[in-house]
Amino acid sequence: MNVTIIDDEPPAITLLSAYIQRTKFLVLHSTFTDPVDAIYVYNSSNPPQLTFLDIEMPGMNGLEFARLIASKSQIIIISSFRNYGPEAFDLSAVDYLLKPFSYDRFLDAIKKASTNTLTPSSRDFFFVRTETKGKYVRIDLPDIVFIESDDNIVHITTSFGQTTAMNKLIDVQAWLPTDIFSRVHRSYIINLNQVHAVDKGQIILKNEKVIPIGRQYKEQFMTDLHHLTITGRL
Repeated sequence: MNVTIIDDEPPAITLLSAYIQRTKFLVLHSTFTDPVDAIYVYNSSNPPQLTFLDIEMPGMNGLEFARLIASKSQIIIISSFRNYGPEAFDLSAVDYLLKPFSYDRFLDAIKKASTNTLTPSSRDFFFVRTETKGKYVRIDLPDIVFIESDDNIVHITTSFGQTTAMNKLIDVQAWLPTDIFSRVHRSYIINLNQVHAVDKGQIILKNEKVIPIGRQYKEQFMTDLHHLTITGRL
C-alpha cells in the first residue's frame, strides 16, 4: 500500500517513515511539510492509497486538505490535540492517532485501512506504458526476475526478456506482493523465487545477475531470507 505523510513537524515525519519502513506491506510514497505542495500528488494517475495527515499546519489546515482528497485516498489523522476527533470522523477518516503514538497503535490504524482497500498486489499481472507511444505491455508477476530503477523509468527483466516502463520504482513496487518480491536496494526489487544464492552482501540470481544489497534494506531482506531458511541441526 502506497503511503504519503503530510506533517509540518520533521520529527513526526521521521518517526512515521520508520514505522512504514518497518511494516512490510507499506511503501512510503512521499512526504510533505506543507499540504499545498502535496496537491499535485493527488491529481496524478496514481495517488497514494493512504495518507497520514496532521491538522494544525501553517497555511492550509489539515481538515481543509482532507476535504480535497477524501475521495482519492484513505486518511489517518495524526494530531497532538484531541478536540478534532469529531470533525475527522465526519470526513470518514480511517483513524485518529494522538501524538505521540506507539508502533502497536500505528499497526491498529493500518489494519483498519487495510480492510478497506483492495490493493493492486491482489492481482497476478499488470500493464505498463512503454517508451513506444501508445504501446502497453502485460507483465505477469511470476515471470519477473528483477526490476531496476533508472531515474524516472524502470527496466523489468522477466523470463522472456526486458521491458522498459515509464514508471518510478516505487509505483511498480505497490503492485507487487511482499511475500514474493523484496526491495533490496534503492534501485532494485527482486523476485525471491529467482534467488540462487546470497553471498557477502550480494544476491546472485538464477540468471547469474548479481544484485547489491543496500544498507537501508539489508535488515528486512535478511528477515525475509530467515523466514525461507531451514533452521536446526541434525
